[in-house]
Amino acid sequence: MKAFGCLWNGETWATSGGKEKIDWSFAPFKANVQGFSIAGCQADGNINPKVCASATYSWNNKKYSSLSANDQKALNNVRAKYMNYDYCSDRKKYPVPAIECGWNQ
Repeated sequence: MKAFGCLWNGETWATSGGKEKIDWSFAPFKANVQGFSIAGCQADGNINPKVCASATYSWNNKKYSSLSANDQKALNNVRAKYMNYDYCSDRKKYPVPAIECGWNQ
């Protein structure tokens, strides 16, 4: 297994309607990760996806289903300060929001 990320150029639409441009002079863009671990559930065409909702997986514990008031406030602060674009809020480009957008409520 490997984890990877990608950088795509959305500066014409994803950064305040194209107002903010990427400064390509900082390329190459690098990210380092340490102390990273991941837990997952294999869900392919041969496995019933409901298996991944099993209570045997720690991430399905009720304590992970919502944020505390302090954590929600911290998340809102980070979103307000750093998030330029949210496809879940872009009804012009996506009239029907993606299914994961329901988690933003």
